[in-house]
Amino acid sequence: MQPFVIISIVLSGIALAEAPDVSNGIRKHWNYNRSAVAEICGPKTARVTCINRYGSLLPGSFFRNPDPFTAYTGTVISEDPSWPLVQQADFVLFDRRRGLRLLGPSPRIRRSIVPLLNVIHEAPVFVYVIPPIRYLKPELNKLFVAQAGPPGNLSSLVFDLNLNPPAVSAFTTDPPIYQPNGGIYNAKDGMVYWAVHGNNASLPNGLHQRPGIARFNPRTLKAEWLLNSYNGFSFAGPNDLTIAPDGDIWFTDTDYGYVLGVSESPKQLHLATYRFRPSTGEVQVMDTSLEYPNGIAFSRDGRTLYIGDSGLEHYSPIPTRGPNDFYNYPINIEFNSTEARNVFAWDVTRVNQGPSRRLIIGRKRNIWQSLEGAPDGLKIAANGYLVVAAGLSPGVDILDEFGSQIARIQTNHAVENIQWSGRDLKTLWLVGIGGITKVQFDLAGPDLHRYYIH
Repeated sequence: MQPFVIISIVLSGIALAEAPDVSNGIRKHWNYNRSAVAEICGPKTARVTCINRYGSLLPGSFFRNPDPFTAYTGTVISEDPSWPLVQQADFVLFDRRRGLRLLGPSPRIRRSIVPLLNVIHEAPVFVYVIPPIRYLKPELNKLFVAQAGPPGNLSSLVFDLNLNPPAVSAFTTDPPIYQPNGGIYNAKDGMVYWAVHGNNASLPNGLHQRPGIARFNPRTLKAEWLLNSYNGFSFAGPNDLTIAPDGDIWFTDTDYGYVLGVSESPKQLHLATYRFRPSTGEVQVMDTSLEYPNGIAFSRDGRTLYIGDSGLEHYSPIPTRGPNDFYNYPINIEFNSTEARNVFAWDVTRVNQGPSRRLIIGRKRNIWQSLEGAPDGLKIAANGYLVVAAGLSPGVDILDEFGSQIARIQTNHAVENIQWSGRDLKTLWLVGIGGITKVQFDLAGPDLHRYYIH
């Protein structure tokens, strides 16, 4: 999760809305000059642009403001008339062969499909229950989305995907869970698990809450708490979570709740990644090396752990609503472009020694540095690719398991997290500040009932 960045949104919005249509000129340009940075490629159902040589060789006059607010499309390349194709694109391909394969024959994108508050939207979780009779509508076909703010808000959103366009309504769990920020569906028990960063002892109706891990039944909305303390300390604010092959819950802990005004308390502990065993209640710190641990996921074979670090963001004592009061209430954040904006990987090893059976991690390495913003929510596709929300910026990046950039999706709002839906899991939802985007392509999400494959 990251707070908003309006400038990147504005830059991207201008690029998408106002960049001149130069497609015909570029086709001519490419017939005679093979040094262009980009070219049109792929299906005609969306604006698809291929970057040549990963954009690693540009005309010498190129310029990009190092401010993290500046989107990738905000790069200035005045000497190359092909660059507006990148600014206009729905999909940008860095690896043409693999990129075209994941797009499929008819990729589509639909931006801002429902009106939303200009606050962060996070923790998208898809729940799909197959009906007993094949041709009936699914019993449950819903996308649950958390709304991070304004302070005091106890409701989240649910999208009924049996309808087109989806019907959107607010819901509150019983008892209410204040400000979840990360979510995952656990097919083994049919529950939605939330990483919750809301921290407030004076909520409506006398509700007292500390940050932690909770879960709820998507049918009944009945909720229960699983974790809210580490040796008497309060967590800073669990940001995102994943379920390991052995059933333990791994989660990242940051102080974004305090930054967003949904937590009354500053951090008490070092920001860290934790392992929580629901069956016993045991909690263990697994890593403290990241500045701001964020999105987290295990590979499909369970042998690699990926975590994003959005360390270029920090608490600021000076509140801001952004340019033109874009955000719906003041938040406390500042940015430093020279800090971490990376995704890291660790090898995962299973230790089988009596009661100490557990997973341990080692051989940490950086695999990717974000093109813009900082990595936020990340998910693993069915084929093992990483799909990473840009957080500060209006995009989603698609990488292979080694961090090689294959493609990116560009929209018109900051993207905090992503989630697949549909019977074939080939619809991807991008959720963020003031917008939700629907993408349909051939890159499928993992089986909800069989994530781990060995």
